[in-house]
Amino acid sequence: MSEVSQIIGSKLTSPFLELLPITGVAISVFDQNRRPAMLHSTDLTAAHLEELHFDLGEGPLFDAFASGSLVSIPDLATTERWPVFLHNAAELEVGAIFVFPLMLGAVCSGAVLCYRKATGPLADSAAAIGTSLSRAIAGPAFREAIQLAVDEPPDELAPIEWRRQVHQATGMVIAQLNITATDAFSRIRAYAFSSGHTVQEVATEVVTRRLNLAEFPE
Repeated sequence: MSEVSQIIGSKLTSPFLELLPITGVAISVFDQNRRPAMLHSTDLTAAHLEELHFDLGEGPLFDAFASGSLVSIPDLATTERWPVFLHNAAELEVGAIFVFPLMLGAVCSGAVLCYRKATGPLADSAAAIGTSLSRAIAGPAFREAIQLAVDEPPDELAPIEWRRQVHQATGMVIAQLNITATDAFSRIRAYAFSSGHTVQEVATEVVTRRLNLAEFPE
């Protein structure tokens, strides 16, 4: 990631760390297929939590995007929603997750995932601050996502570029199996889950022609 992008990322994420009782943050926008693309994260745990959503297709990020409202999980150990996501998140040092939607007017363009090592709810005042911060950064985050999609060189391995490679792999699987784009992405995700790899790793194998999913029937 470029130095300029790092500076922008710090400006977007720092207020959350400074004003909310949280440990880390990941900011994502959603593409035209309603899949998250991470812009910035403050640490590896936050990045891993965001990546789990993309790999598994479930989790609070999707709920916040769909509802346009805060999704709060004060204690991951006592939550029964998103069982696969929670099973994988249990391997991380995460007690609570709070996801704020990025609202551009009445439209949700993405989400801010905040996690905390300790369990416990957000106070109403903290939730209000997080909601205000998310609205404030929604425009800048969306504009940066557009700029990254256009300008980011492949060897930078930016999150937006990772997602672009997944789209390319999906197109190749469509050709390999003669199926729809939705089914092709589902096959990539299923292969990733069954093989213990991330969607990004499987996409790289497909794009570099080291993996042909036609050789692996369902």
